[in-house]
Amino acid sequence: MNPYFIVGAVIAVAVAGGAGYVKGTAHGKMVVQAEWDQEKAKLALEYAAAQAAAREKEQQLQTQADQLREESNAKVKDINARTDKLIDSLRNRAERPTTQAGAVSSTAQSCSGASGKDLASGDAVFLARYAADAARLEAALDTCIKQYEAVRLKLGDGATAGR
Repeated sequence: MNPYFIVGAVIAVAVAGGAGYVKGTAHGKMVVQAEWDQEKAKLALEYAAAQAAAREKEQQLQTQADQLREESNAKVKDINARTDKLIDSLRNRAERPTTQAGAVSSTAQSCSGASGKDLASGDAVFLARYAADAARLEAALDTCIKQYEAVRLKLGDGATAGR
């Protein structure tokens, strides 16, 4: 055989192998890129669906929170109205009698105003406002607990209910 033919054949095989390698690598890159693009598109769709579901949950929770806030506001409005009415009725009471500073009484007569019936006007108004503050705080706490439970049940889908 002719040595030029053998060298030519080896060079042809090497060039064909190199070209096949380059073309195969490029094709492989295109296949991997296509798979990557498909995966990215799938993840984008899943992300969009998860975002839509989360937004729907958020809107439902916000609606529940608004309803609870309205209920709480109605309770507070009722508490305020009752407190104002009570304070208006307490204004007719007598004021606390003045005593000397540091004086301690030891008689039963000096203990007037110790029952609710004889309570002085200023003391009665103070206690009415104090009780109203406690009632408003209780309403706020109830609202907070209800909102927390609604969120816990909604986000946990009830899996941890009653824990």
